[in-house]
Amino acid sequence: MNRSRSFNRFHRYLARQKRHGLKAVLPQSNQLGDMVNSGVDQRRNQLDRLSHQDVLMELLESQA
Repeated sequence: MNRSRSFNRFHRYLARQKRHGLKAVLPQSNQLGDMVNSGVDQRRNQLDRLSHQDVLMELLESQA
């Protein structure tokens, strides 16, 4: 019983250390990710807008 209890405590301790390490790193990586993905988001917005315009043009042509 003592062995499994110490085993569980040790693994909880390791998990806590890992969480703290990740929390320390993640805010920096989020800023980097936002900077990298901003160009992708702009391109995606342009493509969405153009596809929406294409659909509207097809609807107008089908009505005429």
